[in-house]
Amino acid sequence: MKSTLLEIVICTDCGGNYQLDGNERLVCASCDRTIPVVGGTPLFTLPPENINPSEKQARSPEMGTPWRQANWRFLARQLEEISPDALILDVGAGRGDFFDGLRGRNTLALDVYPYPEIDVVCDLTLTNPFKPGSVDVILLLNVLEHVYDSKALFGALARLLKPGGRLLVAIPFMVKMHQIPLDFVRYTHFALEQLAADHGLEIAVLEGFYDPMFFLGEGIRNIQWPILRKMRGWRQYVGRALLLGVRFLAHLMEPVIGPGHVRSPYEAISLAPTGYQIVYRKK
Repeated sequence: MKSTLLEIVICTDCGGNYQLDGNERLVCASCDRTIPVVGGTPLFTLPPENINPSEKQARSPEMGTPWRQANWRFLARQLEEISPDALILDVGAGRGDFFDGLRGRNTLALDVYPYPEIDVVCDLTLTNPFKPGSVDVILLLNVLEHVYDSKALFGALARLLKPGGRLLVAIPFMVKMHQIPLDFVRYTHFALEQLAADHGLEIAVLEGFYDPMFFLGEGIRNIQWPILRKMRGWRQYVGRALLLGVRFLAHLMEPVIGPGHVRSPYEAISLAPTGYQIVYRKK
């Protein structure tokens, strides 16, 4: 268990400090409340019963969808402005998708499920065992859409941040459902601004990622697999032929349209971003 974690967690019953009792539990020094520790990871809440645990996948700035690659660039840009000594809490870290971008940093990984990569298991919408103002930076990368009570989460994260601390968020918008059934919301930039106002945060960066060719490719794949596979007879043959033509035209369009790009949602021509990337700052 990382020593940094013990320094910033407190008992939610009495506010006392925890001590590690062997390797099996944390014990409050004031009221004797205990928290189980499994494999060196404290479990402040139990994992959701309906979760479908993610498999470990290779991740890097050059891998994944254009949206994921944009997230890597966003994180790298923001880390350039953050002190190397800053304490970073990676909320919803999962299998450590962005760990390579955090090498050498002072980090804690949090999730609701005890993946091997996680330092602490906790659903912050149910309990918040961290000292107020104990964290410099919080990452919430492709996580917010999986949180049903997102307002409660924002309240907990705002409480955790030090004054001037930053909350880095990446959230998809025009992206298909994933990690079903734990996929609940899509937010417009208007809603993301309101979340800031409701929780004492200000927005330092608000950008959308726009990639129309990705949407076209998704549409083609949706026709190819769920729809054409169910067709029979001449309809299937005609559909396949037409789809080949569409794919060829899409291939010709790609260098003309260009790759996905980042832009302020207030300046963008399109109203359909793949997702948003935001930097909140605590006042």
